[in-house]
Amino acid sequence: MSGSTEHRRSPRRDVLEIKKVGSWGNIEYHHVLSCGHIEKRPRASRAPKLACVWCLRSESKEMEMKALAQPPKNIYVEDRYADDETEIYNIRAALASRMNIPIEAVDVVVKDINGKLEIQHATVFLSSAEVRRIAGPQ
Repeated sequence: MSGSTEHRRSPRRDVLEIKKVGSWGNIEYHHVLSCGHIEKRPRASRAPKLACVWCLRSESKEMEMKALAQPPKNIYVEDRYADDETEIYNIRAALASRMNIPIEAVDVVVKDINGKLEIQHATVFLSSAEVRRIAGPQ
């Protein structure tokens, strides 16, 4: 999208104030708009309203985020293991909590038996400091 096209399509907002920013030779005028965005220009504008490119950009990004948040349509999602996976995650969390270690240090190995995930065993990875802490003073 080119800059001039963005300005043409951008919503127009009231100019609340103009701030002169910078030192001699590098002055910019920051136009504070009613939407809260700042439009930077090399000269102060006398127009009571300016196009806000940031509002246009944020609206397009907001639409992208909404599209990402919605589940894809017409795609079969395998969810027969969803309850089992939730239970396994809760078991990992409980083990990590009781041992006072990060959840990433706990690995639960499962096997599909007749369409149901069943726990085979769990492996816990401990650093030397965690081994000493759990084992306690000797």
